[in-house]
Amino acid sequence: MRNSKQKGPRNLAQWSYARGVEFKAILAAGLALLTVAPAAAQSTPPVLTPPGNPNNPADFIRNPHPAMPWAPNNPDRFLSETYGTVIQYIPVPPQQVVIQVPVPLPAGAPAQAQEPPGVPAQSRGEEPSAPAQTQEQTVEIPGYYVAETTTGYWYPARWTLWQLNLGVYQWVALPAEFRRK
Repeated sequence: MRNSKQKGPRNLAQWSYARGVEFKAILAAGLALLTVAPAAAQSTPPVLTPPGNPNNPADFIRNPHPAMPWAPNNPDRFLSETYGTVIQYIPVPPQQVVIQVPVPLPAGAPAQAQEPPGVPAQSRGEEPSAPAQTQEQTVEIPGYYVAETTTGYWYPARWTLWQLNLGVYQWVALPAEFRRK
């Protein structure tokens, strides 16, 4: 028979499970009260300080952006003061250039000899040589973009064509440069 004073379920496992659920509910309610109570006990709201110190630019701890271009401690400040801020990009279109290049002589033709001044080739007993011929050739110098800044113009590295001698041309890479206004 069952004892009338005995409380809880007959099975010990069911009894311990029920007690565990009660304990967890009480613990959760107590923790909730502990977290809400300190916030409710405060009578004045916390004082919030502004994020930064604009009156003191040397205050690196409280100023959030000390590396902006206008900051006095920025190592790139010299560059922005020297070259300025980009205003626009100016396109320089490709250029068509007509150059005169020498045409190679046929295999059997004699090369043009340099004659001494005042003595024609017939009087020396030689045949006159064939005159040198040139041919027109069209080449294109590539285009590029020039950056106009507040203090001048920034030209990128680019290719151009130089005439070294009569009929002799060479591609040259020009370095990047800055020209003041």
